Amino acid sequence: MHVTLITDPATCSSKFSITSSTLSYTVDEPIHIKVNSTISDTKFIGIHLLAQDEKHLNVGSWKTTDELAESNICDGVAYYSEIGKTNIDAIWQASPRVVGNVRIKAIIIENEKTIYINCYDITLTPRVPNNSSFIDENDSTSNTPPTITTNTTTQPTTTITTTSRSQNTTITASPTAEVAINVTWTFTSGINVTNVLMTIKNLKPSQWAAIGLNINRSMGGTHVFMCKRYADDTIVINRYVNPNKHEEPEPAGSEDGGVLTPGKQEFNEGIVICRFSLSNFTSQTSGQLQEVKPLSQSNKYYPIFAVGFLDEYHDPIRHAKDSRTTQSGFVQLNEKETILYKIPNVAVDLTFARAHGIIMIFTWILIVSTGVLISRYFKNAWLHTLICGKAAWFAAHRFLMSIATILTVLGFLFIFVFRQGLWIDLGLTRAFAHSITGVIMIGLAFFQPFIALFRCEPDSRYRFIFNFIHTFVGFSSLILSNATLFLATYFPIFKDNRGRIILIIWLGWIVFIFTIFQIIQSYYRKKNNESGYTNLNSSNTTIADLVENSMTPKTTSVRLTNEQETSFEEKLKNVLLAIHILVAAILSIMLTTLIL
Repeated sequence: MHVTLITDPATCSSKFSITSSTLSYTVDEPIHIKVNSTISDTKFIGIHLLAQDEKHLNVGSWKTTDELAESNICDGVAYYSEIGKTNIDAIWQASPRVVGNVRIKAIIIENEKTIYINCYDITLTPRVPNNSSFIDENDSTSNTPPTITTNTTTQPTTTITTTSRSQNTTITASPTAEVAINVTWTFTSGINVTNVLMTIKNLKPSQWAAIGLNINRSMGGTHVFMCKRYADDTIVINRYVNPNKHEEPEPAGSEDGGVLTPGKQEFNEGIVICRFSLSNFTSQTSGQLQEVKPLSQSNKYYPIFAVGFLDEYHDPIRHAKDSRTTQSGFVQLNEKETILYKIPNVAVDLTFARAHGIIMIFTWILIVSTGVLISRYFKNAWLHTLICGKAAWFAAHRFLMSIATILTVLGFLFIFVFRQGLWIDLGLTRAFAHSITGVIMIGLAFFQPFIALFRCEPDSRYRFIFNFIHTFVGFSSLILSNATLFLATYFPIFKDNRGRIILIIWLGWIVFIFTIFQIIQSYYRKKNNESGYTNLNSSNTTIADLVENSMTPKTTSVRLTNEQETSFEEKLKNVLLAIHILVAAILSIMLTTLIL
């Protein structure tokens, strides 16, 4: 990433601070680094985090979960965007070649004219691994968790305030939800071996902690690597697979992808360490029909963490609901990875984003689809029923689409506030595509009522132009809404891939219900024509024209018999419409539960 700013370094200020989870480091230990704004509403548009040794060389490796930041760019974590931020989280990890004190340095770009270069840093000292080799900032067993903070004044001097653990801490039995897990692995390309290290804190006797790898976010079909602590503090690593129906885990072998070789397992001053390697991966042959697809070093997997208890036979007991989580990003066994469980995420208020999603779901799945169905297929069925002097189908369609327009604009305002008026970064492919289709859809929905207001008179020879444009814009909006909603299911606000499954069901249903209505209407149109009845939909004067002139069926030359008024067609359409409303409402509710 290259950023060019024509400006001189600004005088240091106390607008920002940098904090660390520990003041010392060891090899392969992840250290949590945070940069925060100390003044409300003060943001930065760019940052570069570096780790430098005493020779001013960049050392170690970086990782961040921030979707807009890039790891290991320019030997650090880099972020630059018009979207201002008040904080950023990153993980730094020392390599075996790091020697001596390490300075964690933050170069902060507040705006295009203000950049802080030598104002925010922390110095880490080397230490021998001990019981502080893995620090969880949510650790409830300590009265005062460690916090290392640097704040700057008007001079580029650094003040470090350290609050150490209480020496009288009493460790009591804690539930499995308090367990913190750090998993790192390295890959040796020449021999295709993945070496894995699991470091676990707060794992009590007769408990297990595991990392699972799956191509989706569910537990079914997962490869599980489980570290167990027996009652006598013996540490054991086992490998399992979870069948697709999420049954009890089964022991895994080389046929499930790769050979597991246990390394040295340790229990050292409250820290559980499990080591193992994965090697000898072979391709699956066509004759192998396994319920769980074999593990591959090149495939991308979601990491899944779980913690639970062991029974008297050292077999795992199923975990509690609060003791399993799935990470949002992919990992691969043939790349160096660092994965942390129980590292707190930056809190983001998603209220406006959720409100936007809920409004759009109900508007475009329930309200708009119903309004389109009524307009297209109920002109005959409801023509003899009047609401305020207008045919019922016309009044219902106008009401539903007016409500849809208002809600769509309201939903847009919610996401506009959430994004603070800023556009989606072009590099976020699905999010950018969602924003493009969404803006087009909202624009069409917004202008559709104005198109209707300026339509030609019913007897105008150009009226067919309005009819065509109105129909084209309406159906285009409906199609775009489905594409926009489907892209939204990839966002982290949806908890898992069930959102896409629900959208696929909805797409199948909407195609099905429109097809059924079209078949019914074509059948009865042909039947009426054969019986000598004039079909209103096929006449030169449209139903909409009659409605606009406040003409009732009694004032037209078309004679509707009692048989037509109570026809089976009308009853069948009413039943199908009721079913559609029910299906659309259920699917809308199911989708909204995934983002609440």
